[in-house]
Amino acid sequence: MKTVPYTATLLLAASLFAEMNDDPLRATLLADRLETASGQWSRWEHLVWDVSAYAGYDLDKAYLYSEGSKAPGESESQNELLYSRAVAPFWDVQIGAEADTADGKSVGWGVVAFQGLVPYYFETRLRLMVNAQAVALNAEAEYEMLLTQRLVLTPRIELQAYSSDVEELGAGAGLSSIETGLRLRYEFIREFAPYVGVSYAATIGNTRKYAPIDDVQAVAGIRLWF
Repeated sequence: MKTVPYTATLLLAASLFAEMNDDPLRATLLADRLETASGQWSRWEHLVWDVSAYAGYDLDKAYLYSEGSKAPGESESQNELLYSRAVAPFWDVQIGAEADTADGKSVGWGVVAFQGLVPYYFETRLRLMVNAQAVALNAEAEYEMLLTQRLVLTPRIELQAYSSDVEELGAGAGLSSIETGLRLRYEFIREFAPYVGVSYAATIGNTRKYAPIDDVQAVAGIRLWF
C-alpha cells in the first residue's frame, strides 16, 4: 500500500529536479567596456564604462545597464532597470525605466527596447525612451570578429536622437550624437580580456550649440564577465 505514494513522491521529485535543470536561475555581470583614453592612461582620470548585469531564466530576466563617462569637471551616465522577455530566437523585448545624468542634472524616461542578433551576427540594441518632455531614440550595433581563438576585433557604432531639446542633458532636437569605435582584445581567458583601440565621438546638429564635440581618441581598457 505504501508503493503508490512512494512512487509518486519519486516522480514528483524527479519532475522538479528535471524542471530545475531545464531552466535554472542564472546571473551574469559583463563589463563590455571599462577604459580610459589617450593622455589619461597613467591616472585614469577619463573613465568610460559600459556594464550590464542580468538575473533570470531562459525567457524572463531582469536587466541592469549602466553606461557613461567621467572626466575632470564633467560626467554623464545612462542607467536602466528593465524586465526582459525573449520573444524569438536571439531576440528580447525589454521594458522599464532609465535615469540619465549629465553634470549633476538628471532626466527620467520610460523605456522600450529590442535586443538581439541581426543576420551575420551583429549584436544590436534599439531603445525608445519617452517622458513628458521628449521622445528619444538610441541605436547601437557591435560585431565580434574572431581573428584567432583569442584575438577579437570589435567594431561598434551608436547613434542618439531626440524629438526636442533636452537642455538638462545638453541635447538638441534631431540626430544629436554619433560614437564609433574599433577595439582589439586578447582573451587570456574568456572572462578576462585587455584591449586597445580607437574611438570617435561627435555631436551633430542642434546639440552642437550645447556641446560641440568632435574627438578621436586612442583607448585602452579591459573586458570582463563572470
